[in-house]
Amino acid sequence: MNDDTTSSDVNGNNGDALHEEHTGQEWQQLNNQSRLYLLTDLCKFSLPYVDPGDKATSWSRINGNTLYTVSPNLYVKDKTQHALWPYGKIARLLLIWISTQVMLHKADNLTLTLPQSLNQLMQEIGIYRNDGKPNGREYARYRTALQAICGMRTQVTKYDGDDDNGMMSGKNLIIADTYNLGWGFKTVGELSTISLNKSTYEYMQHSTPLDAAAVYLLTNTNPLVRGRSRGQDLDLYTWLNARNYSLTHSPNRQTAPITWQQLANQFGNTYNNLHDFIKRFKVSLNNVRMVWPDLNVEIVNGQGIVLHQSQRSVNPKFRPTNK
Repeated sequence: MNDDTTSSDVNGNNGDALHEEHTGQEWQQLNNQSRLYLLTDLCKFSLPYVDPGDKATSWSRINGNTLYTVSPNLYVKDKTQHALWPYGKIARLLLIWISTQVMLHKADNLTLTLPQSLNQLMQEIGIYRNDGKPNGREYARYRTALQAICGMRTQVTKYDGDDDNGMMSGKNLIIADTYNLGWGFKTVGELSTISLNKSTYEYMQHSTPLDAAAVYLLTNTNPLVRGRSRGQDLDLYTWLNARNYSLTHSPNRQTAPITWQQLANQFGNTYNNLHDFIKRFKVSLNNVRMVWPDLNVEIVNGQGIVLHQSQRSVNPKFRPTNK
């Protein structure tokens, strides 16, 4: 396996294909820094990129010594059990939307009221369309994604130690306690609501900030991955934001080497071999670097990557001092 890509290969010096795809106005938005947010735990692992299907019972990702296990929303239709999985770009953007509503204090008494039109929701999560109003099929896609998110359960388990005497800690993340989603093409104007789980709501109040323009550029108009899921680019961007925040509070200001296999355990579920994952990961890293020029990631040939403290993707908010 030849892993001789150097740090210059991920610095946007290979033709700037992504940059050339956007207007100057879009790129200027990167300096305006409109904020989005994502629950920090959801920044640390990848949801499925494609639907795992009815036969899958759980989805696991490994981040260091932490295991994230997602269970789907199960329901019965025509006397047959089905599974609704949160997967792909839409589920990710909806989770960002929910976290952002909490951070912007738009969840009234833990309850979120969905926009009454799909057009409005699409605009709020950063998806714009130029071909008229959404159709029934599109409503079904978004409604299904919301139903999957409202019923998903995520178990976070951390084990510290090298033997049976190690310390285990964990928590269970549930997005919604109750929800009412009759929302769709034929029910425009009717209110649909999500009652958030109190513990998860409190976690969301400390969500990781993201640059809205960067999220938009990575998920909407990326020519390097045209025709494929853009979920990994967004996953990498959110993960790097969460890790970089940790590094700002670390005396070392950099991580130990993170191996390619460790990264594959976290991101690379759709690849048959490690070499294919590494190749695609480097593309994603290059894409993220284009919207986050100050990102400081070192590729260690034949090993993996080292994260160094970087200037934040989203500038810290100014906090006035009390006089």
